[in-house]
Amino acid sequence: MPNINFNCPSCEKKDKITLMGESHGLFEKKCKECGIIIELTVEDSELKETRTKKKYLPKIKTKIPEDYQKYDFNHEEGKNKEKHFWVKTISFLILSASIMGLMTGGSLYFAPEQFSDSEDIKINLIIENNTDYIDFAVIIIDNKEVNQSYLDNGTYNIFLKPGKYEIKVSAEGHKTSIMTVYIPPQDPDLSLIDYSTGLEGVNRFTFELEEGEGNIIQDENTYLKMLNWCPILILLFSLVGVWGSWVTYTLQSYKNAQIGAFFSIMAMGFLIIGPLLGIIALILLPKIKKNFTGHFKK
Repeated sequence: MPNINFNCPSCEKKDKITLMGESHGLFEKKCKECGIIIELTVEDSELKETRTKKKYLPKIKTKIPEDYQKYDFNHEEGKNKEKHFWVKTISFLILSASIMGLMTGGSLYFAPEQFSDSEDIKINLIIENNTDYIDFAVIIIDNKEVNQSYLDNGTYNIFLKPGKYEIKVSAEGHKTSIMTVYIPPQDPDLSLIDYSTGLEGVNRFTFELEEGEGNIIQDENTYLKMLNWCPILILLFSLVGVWGSWVTYTLQSYKNAQIGAFFSIMAMGFLIIGPLLGIIALILLPKIKKNFTGHFKK
């Protein structure tokens, strides 16, 4: 029983095979080092050739089923274009509403104290105490006496341009009542209600005097409170909206995009136009929800 020595064609590991009564043929031997199958060709008990045994993979049917839907590259390209269109549109709506809010907040923040070019507005002052109207009152606007006309029932008429004023009202035996007001620009002929009697906080202000000496500070009117606080809030809301438009454009977070759209509405840009754009963006956001990298599927 002759032994035939050989080297593995893959790893060069030395090995041998023992012929069991045969002097020629094709023999197989598994390499103990790398594990491949080696084919040995032997003739007259001599090694003629060594090679790695080939592995034949089973044939796989490659025929495509007739009902298999073909991939439409043009359709996929169209869907991507539609996705980009809605992303850009919604981002633009949120950004536009936010920019309008920035402009509105800035205009309110830098609003002039008085509108010198506007027409005079008739202002009604109602002056009373806890028991009756006061007929003889002294009215001082920004430390200056103004022309006034007394109608009846404690009602005094003065004329002022839109703007911010400090009004002091005094009467004999009563404390001086001080109110800081902001008269908004308005149409002198506005008649949404019985405007001749005035709209409280707009062109009508009520002073309740207390008996005694000294001064008493009354609450500011609503418009002045708005001027003190609203511009800052509007600017903050607008900045959140700008951030939300960027989050939407980059598809970072659906939740944050909703927050940005909501605050672009709260920014009240141009009073009505900005909130309308923000509402449209908020309604359209679900169309691109699945495109965000951080959305939650419910």
